[in-house]
Parts: sequence; C-alpha cells; structure tokens
Amino acid sequence: MRILHLIWPLVVLTCLNGTGLAQSGASYTAQRRIDTIAVDGNLNEASWHGATDTSALTYWDGTSAPADLQTTAKMIWDDVYLYIAFVATDRDVYSTYTARDARLWEQDNFEVFVTVPGTAGYVEVEGSPTGTIWDGSFTNVFRGPGGSYTITGLQLAARVNGTLNNSSDQDTGFIGEIRLPFADIYQGVPGGHPTNGTQLRLNLNRINWNTPATQGGPGAAGTDTYHAWSPVPGTAPSFHQPDKFGTVTFSTNSVPAPVWMFTSQILSGTNLVLSGTGHPGGAYRVLTSTNMSLPTVNWIRMATNTFDAISGAFSFTTAISPNSPQLFYRLQSL
Repeated sequence: MRILHLIWPLVVLTCLNGTGLAQSGASYTAQRRIDTIAVDGNLNEASWHGATDTSALTYWDGTSAPADLQTTAKMIWDDVYLYIAFVATDRDVYSTYTARDARLWEQDNFEVFVTVPGTAGYVEVEGSPTGTIWDGSFTNVFRGPGGSYTITGLQLAARVNGTLNNSSDQDTGFIGEIRLPFADIYQGVPGGHPTNGTQLRLNLNRINWNTPATQGGPGAAGTDTYHAWSPVPGTAPSFHQPDKFGTVTFSTNSVPAPVWMFTSQILSGTNLVLSGTGHPGGAYRVLTSTNMSLPTVNWIRMATNTFDAISGAFSFTTAISPNSPQLFYRLQSL
C-alpha cells in the first residue's frame, strides 16, 4: 500500500516488444500503479485518478462516435498485472448473460485484445456490464484454443449507472475494470512482464446493443454498433486484426499522486472541524498523534471515510480539550 499523507497540527501550520507487427493505430503510455487496486468497478483508487484517459473510442472504421456512446479507457500496471478500466456512456444498458464464456458480443460488452510478444497470437478478454467474463487465446487470427482457454488470475468487474435491461428510462452508462496477468500475455516468452520502454500491441473495444422486447438473448435487432480504440477498417467490423492494434508503451514512472489538502480548521465550541479535498471517491483514514516524528503505525486512528464522489471534498469533526497537548492530524490512503 502506498501511503499518501498530509499533516495538520492543532496550531496553525502550512500544509503543504515487440510483436513483429508494423506500428499503426492509437498509442498510449501506461504508468505504474501507486496503490492497491480492488477490481470492483468503482475506480476510486488514487492510481485510477492519476492515470490519463485514452483517446475516445471511435466506431470500428474510425468514424467518430456520438456523445451518447462515448467510451474512454485507462491503463496502469505492476510487475504481475495489466489493469484496464473502461468508462462507457450508454442510455440503454442491456446485459443478461451470466455464464462464463457466454456469447457476450451479442449484448453490451467491453473487450481487450493483447498480442503475445514475438508471436502471431493474442489473448482476448470480454466483459459484460454485469461482470460476466469471456476469455480466450489464439495462436493466429481465429486459430488455436479460442474460448476453451482460461486465463488464471484474471479478474473482471463492472458497475452500471442506471437501470439494467430497462429501455423505458435513460441510463448514464457503465464502468468495466479488468486485471489481466502478464503471465497469460507472455505465455512463456522470456521476460514475463514489461520493463521501462516495453511496447505491447493491443486494442480496446466495445459493442453496444439496446434492450430487446424479449430479453435473454441478443440485443434488439439493428441496434448494434461496434467501437474500437484503434480503428479496424475493412468491409465489416472485425476486432480480430492484430496488425491494426494500437501500441501501449510501458513506463516505470508511477502515475501522479492526487493532491490532498487541508483547506481549513475551525474551532466550534469544544469541536475541531478539519476540511479539505482529496481525489473523488477515494478512501482515507484520519490519524492523530502528539508527536509528529512518530512512525505512522504508532499514530492513533480517528476515523475511516471517503472523499465526496464528485468534488473530492471532506470534513472531519472531533472533540478536543483546551488542556490537551498539541495534536497533529494526518490523512492516510487505504
């Protein structure tokens, strides 16, 4: 766990490789995570807050997608996993399949394809807004084990902002989150994970459907649209085109830490009110000590809470005694 902290005293202080494929398509630089990622579809970790967005996904052929179907993604990594987050706008989220390796492309989904370095193969992960998984591996385009391959250690989650499978109202969209092991990307290729400057070819995709009158199968006929981060032009949409994948460059620089600030302290009777800002939705602890030089583990935990989901603001109230010694307060990330 990376510790992000600020200290605020009771007295006023100032707080301070290649695959062999030709380079083409979209590009992105992935930086290392700075805190533990819980794959839960919430994206409230400091790492996600600091990661940059990809360019918006277009329709599969490169045509711009409308605002009501906008999709972006973020990517971060560590030595074991590649983490990918999708944020999709969708006024009508449709997803009923729950079995692993169901035909998720027949309903709303999000997808990642990653080439196996030094080969013509690639792995594929699809997720649904309900968190269902399709995973597979190919030795070449549509060759190899396909969906019979299971990615050990894969985690996937999603969160719907709206009412699932209800076309009578308007949803906001959904978030998809994936933890993909490098062991299944490299598949025995020496190295096992990226180092600084490593490049991997991959694509990020989404398929959109509207809710049909009779639910349980494919989405409403004729409503399907296909979206890609790196366009895959041709006569018809097909995401299985490794030569059209984008390029992700891995940097050993960490994503920027969020700016946390105490912005005010107010004495109200025998209460002290501390206010400030952090990253939206992030979790934090308030710690206190009479000795600022003590190790963090020796500080006393006063509260555990979350920053406001929209603004990142927080406010903490605690009772104090006029006869108590000088106290210091610290914010600690979870």
